Amino acid sequence: MAAGTLKESHAFLLVMTATIHPAATAGVRRADPNARLEDYKDALRFWLRLAHPVAANILLLENSGADLTEFHTISRVENPLGKRVEILSIPGNVIPEGRNYGYTELKMLDDGLAQSRLRQQTTHMVKVTGRLTFPAVGRALDMAVRRNGGQAPELMVDCRKLGFPRRGHDCAVQLWVCSHSFYDRVLCDSREEMNSTNLRLLEQLVYHKVVAEKGKPGVFLRFPCNVDPVGYSGFKGRSYQGQGAAVVSAVRAILRVIAPWYWF
Repeated sequence: MAAGTLKESHAFLLVMTATIHPAATAGVRRADPNARLEDYKDALRFWLRLAHPVAANILLLENSGADLTEFHTISRVENPLGKRVEILSIPGNVIPEGRNYGYTELKMLDDGLAQSRLRQQTTHMVKVTGRLTFPAVGRALDMAVRRNGGQAPELMVDCRKLGFPRRGHDCAVQLWVCSHSFYDRVLCDSREEMNSTNLRLLEQLVYHKVVAEKGKPGVFLRFPCNVDPVGYSGFKGRSYQGQGAAVVSAVRAILRVIAPWYWF
């Protein structure tokens, strides 16, 4: 995004959620703490080097009580753009009975954002799964800003229609962008609405919360371009750049242009 594209009153806080020691009930295959730590370190380095305003400020939240010394060191000595970085340990990596990892993810966000000093100095958050990077997120935000009259979006998230054998819709929750006021109004404390049936997963809950905003000014329920993740899937343990990923990405890119309504 070129300087001055956004109004000066818009400031972004990139929020990296991290769990170095996943709970035994989380059901992830990429569970080795050493591998996960390296994922998070590599991702932090990427965001520190990214010149786009989408990562102008960085907040890293970790909820498993891990040693965060290496993150502090990286933010201090591998920070070529001199970005403001805040690193917080947020207790609460215990998944209540009948819930899943999404409950603790939202609790980490709620508690971490409430404690963050950088949040008080910014207007929008860019929530990312901390082990992953999204090289195209700046381009997507630039496109959304142009379509929104030069204003940062109230919400930008990728909703999707589920294919067989699943039914209905959900949201990709590895990445979303929203104003702080939108988060407080729509998503904060929503973890208590999770249940064992129709809102069992975080992806289902977020879709349920944001679809009611469809059609409102500044609300984008589909990314204007592909924003593919780089890294390893926590649940499958496979790289997102594996065989077939390029084909799927190409199809999605075409559909965003010729049939942007397809997912609704």
